[in-house]
Amino acid sequence: MKKLTVNLQNCYGIQFLEHTFIFDKYPRETNSYAVYAPNGLMKTSFSKTFQDISAGNTPKEERYNRPSTCKVEINGVAVHKELIFSLKSEIDIREESQSITDILVNPENKSEYDKILIELDAAKEKLKTSLQRISKVKKKDVEEFILRDWNQDDFPTCISSILKTPSTEELKSFEYGAIFDPKAIEVFNSPEFIAKAKEFNERYQELFNQAGTIYTKNIFNPSKAETVLDTLDRQGFFGGGHLIQLRGELAPIGKEALETKLKAIHSRIDEDEALKKLRVNLSKNAQTQALIQLIENLSAVEVDFLLENIKPANQSKFRQALWHYYLQNNIDGAAYIECHTKSKGELQRIEALAASAVPQWTQAVGLFNDRFLDMPFTLSVPNQVQAALGKESAKLRFTFKDGPDKVEWSRQEVKTLSQGERRALYLLNFIFEVEARKLRQQETIFIIDDIADSFDYKNKHAIIQYLYDVGKVPYFRQIILTHNFDFFRALSDSFVHRDRCLMTNRGPTGIILTKADGVSNYFIGMWKNNVAKDDAVLCATIPFTRNLIEYTKGAADDDYLDLTCLLHWKERTSTITVGKYFEIYNKLFGTEHDTSSAVIMTDLIFAKAEIICQKLSHDGLNLADKVILSIAIRLQSEVFMIKALRIIKSDENYWCTVNNQFGELIKELTELKPTSSALQVLGKVSITVSSNIHLNSFMYEPILDLSIDHLIRLYKEIKNLA
Repeated sequence: MKKLTVNLQNCYGIQFLEHTFIFDKYPRETNSYAVYAPNGLMKTSFSKTFQDISAGNTPKEERYNRPSTCKVEINGVAVHKELIFSLKSEIDIREESQSITDILVNPENKSEYDKILIELDAAKEKLKTSLQRISKVKKKDVEEFILRDWNQDDFPTCISSILKTPSTEELKSFEYGAIFDPKAIEVFNSPEFIAKAKEFNERYQELFNQAGTIYTKNIFNPSKAETVLDTLDRQGFFGGGHLIQLRGELAPIGKEALETKLKAIHSRIDEDEALKKLRVNLSKNAQTQALIQLIENLSAVEVDFLLENIKPANQSKFRQALWHYYLQNNIDGAAYIECHTKSKGELQRIEALAASAVPQWTQAVGLFNDRFLDMPFTLSVPNQVQAALGKESAKLRFTFKDGPDKVEWSRQEVKTLSQGERRALYLLNFIFEVEARKLRQQETIFIIDDIADSFDYKNKHAIIQYLYDVGKVPYFRQIILTHNFDFFRALSDSFVHRDRCLMTNRGPTGIILTKADGVSNYFIGMWKNNVAKDDAVLCATIPFTRNLIEYTKGAADDDYLDLTCLLHWKERTSTITVGKYFEIYNKLFGTEHDTSSAVIMTDLIFAKAEIICQKLSHDGLNLADKVILSIAIRLQSEVFMIKALRIIKSDENYWCTVNNQFGELIKELTELKPTSSALQVLGKVSITVSSNIHLNSFMYEPILDLSIDHLIRLYKEIKNLA
């Protein structure tokens, strides 16, 4: 994977982006790019686009429903979805990750284990098929019924114990499925059957032998007669004037004559209400009719045996007896147990290996536990063996300890993690994914969106170290997106080559990625040699110079106080010239820049701010422009507030003399004129730029993370207050 070419149009928030990422230019470096993109510019849209590609979906533009174009190629060939992994900035940490299972599975063990299981399953299926054929129980229910009837929970153990004892009874004629069907059991357990089963059987058998009967055993019985009569009647046979000819009768008869004849035949049963109810119930549905058919096929001795064993007290033992007989007279049962016995030791050996030999899992969790500090939990996989053999998906268990107290939660139950801890768990999912792809040696381009968000500094460096490790894998590539300039700078300082550190800029037609300059030390890299050549750099160095004087000489130093007048509107602000600034600068840095210029510094600052506002595009880091706009915004704000307070106070000579000047001016204006419409705009200044133009604000990181467009709009709003 030497070259990744990206051409995107209307993909989520990206109107247009065309860029080629070259990975083979620096062979001794890690295969990584770092892209700095302030929030709202392109990070999430870029990662979502690649997430769609990895899922086989087409990216889209969701706001205006504009047609999208997405062309992503590796070495000139359309990228395959398997080569992409996009790490979202937010994931649901409650979901188990498939990649955990992937790194637990040992392919060799699983293959051997699966081969044995396939043989066992084949023997088991053959046994269940033959038992289904004999018992007439549905094949899917055979195992469940046997285990239930024998009060066991392990099928091979149950079958083995049944086969150890010989069956002495002849039960070939008895079908479990017909006898123990729920509908049949309902009849067996009825008071009528319990009281009169034997008498009913005797009279029922007489139906086939008595004079004038129309029934033939095993061929045509009362249930079938009722079905025929009912069908003919419903189909209009008798209503159409048709008659039927019964065997042995001289003349055909109609419906009424047939009903009279059947009533006479059934009289021996129907004269007893309990027996009549039994006859009706046994004809009610297909299941009870099947039972009647079974009874007709039995000999008198077998019927007596059945009636005795289907008494409620004997049913449990009879169920076991039937399964016992079926298995004793079935060669597939012995074959299944033989296969299981032969395989059991080998299965246990492989399971023991799976329980102990899971280096990828251990390595992944070890990486997490070693690198991420002060996590409140330890991790384990309770179903490690099943997962390692591919029988189940792996499930994480979190163990929390506090003194003697200890609790264990599943991933779904974890609910008390801080944002940083949740972020660490989010990274754990990434570690599992990386380790799983390492195991497969899967060529992958990782798209990583704001992975360092919400981490403390000690864990930020753990992330950087892990990303460095990922970048060293020869078949991995990564594009790391971040809005955090401090993290971006750390990536550059650690392992991402300076030519692969890119800045995101918004151009007239879309997004442009350009090489980032001066990332590690902007003052030395970009400003130091240009302070006398570029007025923008000159103005931007004011806060930097002032802070260094504060650190080395203190806040009472005259030079510090002079430079404070360039960041706050004070009585001496309009007297400080460019020449004066260079005097202070030369004294601090030992330089010899020209000090003769009489240009007023604040005039220069405001002039540069106007030029910045008129630019059509803004390339690169824009730090100088952002610092100048921030200074100009605060100065213009203070000019406005001081003039407003002079009018309110009727004091043309009013100046603010306290240290926290901007905050004090807003406070005073709010107290004296709380309805002023300007307060809303001034509040924006207070929140976004007022305290962020100093060197000690994380090396200007808050200003870097502000978009230049936002600062331009705010500057124009402040100017419009005047």
